[in-house]
Amino acid sequence: MKERLLKLVKYAPLVGYPLFYLTCLFVFAVMTFPYDKLKQRVVASFNAQPRPGGAAQEELQIDEMSGYWLSGVRLKGVRLMTASSEPGKPPTKIEVEEATVRYSVLSALIGNTDVSFDVLAFGGEAIGSYQAHGKDRAFDVKLDAVDLGEIDPLVELVGVPLQGKLRGTVKLTLPEGKASKATGSVSLEAAGVAVGDGKAKIKGAFALPKVDVGTLTFAADVKEGALKISKLAAGGKDLELQGDGRVTLRDAPADSLCDGQIRFKVNDAYRAKSDATKGLFGTPGSTAPGAIDFDPKVKQSKRADGFYAWTLRGPVGRLEFIPAGGTGIVPALPLNLGSPKVAP
Repeated sequence: MKERLLKLVKYAPLVGYPLFYLTCLFVFAVMTFPYDKLKQRVVASFNAQPRPGGAAQEELQIDEMSGYWLSGVRLKGVRLMTASSEPGKPPTKIEVEEATVRYSVLSALIGNTDVSFDVLAFGGEAIGSYQAHGKDRAFDVKLDAVDLGEIDPLVELVGVPLQGKLRGTVKLTLPEGKASKATGSVSLEAAGVAVGDGKAKIKGAFALPKVDVGTLTFAADVKEGALKISKLAAGGKDLELQGDGRVTLRDAPADSLCDGQIRFKVNDAYRAKSDATKGLFGTPGSTAPGAIDFDPKVKQSKRADGFYAWTLRGPVGRLEFIPAGGTGIVPALPLNLGSPKVAP
């Protein structure tokens, strides 16, 4: 036993000193790494990339970048500015308060990329991972307490203020890195959803009093690049909402093609809530139409059962909302309906 201990003591410096040197080299390299220059390189590279097809121009901004543990980075004040498709309108902004990203060194040794991240944005948090093994890609994201009202692109699409807290998961696998071959699932739930504030106007004409939508549930399965909605529903005290359809995925998310339908019905209790709601949606039991029904497209969307139905068609970044009331027959060719803010 003593002989073995003596041998270990004898050869320990031969192993220990190199390990100590490599450890110190790695630690001090991380501590002195020029993160400011890396930040500038990342921003310049992203902003210089050409956008596919007719995708809107995007600009990335980062306030601060620093080290995180030994193999990660911390980002603060990240903003992605997307130019508006409508002349004169300000760009849409997606802002991240803070994000940490860690890179797996062991995975890199065998030629793979495994990254874990934690993002604080929109009043909530997104935790997940990204994997790149060969040409294959995979995403796994968990959302918690994300404030719908802070997601500018969503508020802009709806056209009026939003409330609600979103949580759920998104899991996608992209064989060969192609969205057209993606498989996976999406499961999201937003609690306490409300639309409107009594001041903001739909299409600049109707001030929408606050509508309690309740809990909104969205679930979809993804197979061979097609996202099929299995559930889209809400049943709040003021409104019922249903939806279905599919989205054909593209590498640029805004170019993904949507073919779906959404329908909603305003409950009688809400319609009778005040003079404003009676005037906007009509008095319950009366045959007189509400002010909203005087819009030709809204009138075309109203069905005999009281639901307003719309077909959503075209690229996700430039959705067209087509009235689908009556028989629900949708024209074969897309119509130019102007701004998508006619959507509820």
